[in-house]
Amino acid sequence: MKLKFFNPNNLDKNLKATVHKTGKLGFTIDAAKRMQLSVEKTAAIGFNADDETDKSLYVIIYPDKHEGTFKISKAGKYYYINTKALFDSLRIDYARDYVAFDISEEIIDNQKLFKFKRKEKINRSNDAV
Repeated sequence: MKLKFFNPNNLDKNLKATVHKTGKLGFTIDAAKRMQLSVEKTAAIGFNADDETDKSLYVIIYPDKHEGTFKISKAGKYYYINTKALFDSLRIDYARDYVAFDISEEIIDNQKLFKFKRKEKINRSNDAV
């Protein structure tokens, strides 16, 4: 038997983005590093038009400005995208609900992109003590 062990330094960290009460999509430092975010870049955000049950968002990061993309901004050490109008149009109540996404890297049609899978809020108050 040949065992090969996982190196935790080579695994994806908790790549996450959270929608703030203002509608801005904020990224963890690990997510921003993995996605190589910078203020010169822009993001195209889309959805799976072939599958209505797929509630994930799909994001392509472009190295510069592109027509129809979202500007990447930075406040302190943290990157964000102003997605208020997007989440308003999707009728996602980010002001009252916890809206967060787990991020994974995908290759679709030979294009590197990031899949944002919405995290379901777990109600811990009903858990047994």
